[in-house]
Amino acid sequence: MLDIWIYAQIRDNEIDEVTYGLATEARRLLKQQDGPGQVTAVAMGPADKSVLESLGNYGVQRVLNITHAEMDRYQGERFGQALFELITKEKPACLLMAQQAETEDLAQRVAAMLNTALISRAMDFSMDAEGTARAIRPIANGYLFEDVVVQTTPLPIVLFLPPVLFDTAPDKQDKAAVEAIPYADPADGLKTRTVEVIEAAPEDLDLEEADIIVAGGRGVGKGESFNLMHELAKVIGGTVGGTRPIIDWGDLPYERQIGQTGKYVAPRLIINCGISGANEYTAGMEKAQLVVAIDQNPRARMFRFADLGVVGDVHEILPKVISRIEEQK
Repeated sequence: MLDIWIYAQIRDNEIDEVTYGLATEARRLLKQQDGPGQVTAVAMGPADKSVLESLGNYGVQRVLNITHAEMDRYQGERFGQALFELITKEKPACLLMAQQAETEDLAQRVAAMLNTALISRAMDFSMDAEGTARAIRPIANGYLFEDVVVQTTPLPIVLFLPPVLFDTAPDKQDKAAVEAIPYADPADGLKTRTVEVIEAAPEDLDLEEADIIVAGGRGVGKGESFNLMHELAKVIGGTVGGTRPIIDWGDLPYERQIGQTGKYVAPRLIINCGISGANEYTAGMEKAQLVVAIDQNPRARMFRFADLGVVGDVHEILPKVISRIEEQK
């Protein structure tokens, strides 16, 4: 029986929504194959059984929950070894993950131990009965796309770009069968250990983890003009993101890009400055709870998504906002 695995992201005892998109992708893969199959989710660390069982509403038949006393926080060596051992034992057809900071590290470790193919930044993935898998992924900053072909033995690990994992509504009333799998560290111990956990400064946080994001677009300008985004982020305790032109100009690194070929974010607050609101960008921030937009064009598409829209020049408005916030502090 074909067994498609997905990696379930659990945060604060809640399932990350990208997991539901992975379940949809896994079910789609099963429909392409002849014969019986199932979707299995792998969750690592503490989670309530009822939370894991709810994955059955999205077509997941079983959940393998790897448990360890110190799995409340990601530790690459422990997580990688535990997942490697489980894959070696169960032999799934493939493993699907959403590409995030944690899974990027984990997938590379496991793929190296399995000596198998790792496909990153996938936008589409398929397998055929002859044992060939294909993936489509963007290259050259999204200007081009490549068709990647790999053999499915040993199993491939696929990292999907989160923006392509569309919202999935529960369409079943089933409970997934949950199996707890205790994991013991190797007898000779781990080669690494956590000495201290240092919390990142708000502006250094990964976009996917940030509560507040200040995003700048073409309308902000390049070079020194863009420094205003960093000043605002600093006074409100946020981090900085940008649209594709900002990345192309070199004012922000690629990992700070928001949108279909960048990061998929869901902050409590996002302030969009000088961003017209092209679909490629808004697809990456539509889950934000509160959206503020500042743009000189009153007809900018960005205002359709804004809870608060301000028509004006960001270089006139933001210095006053920053000054006012500093006064209030």
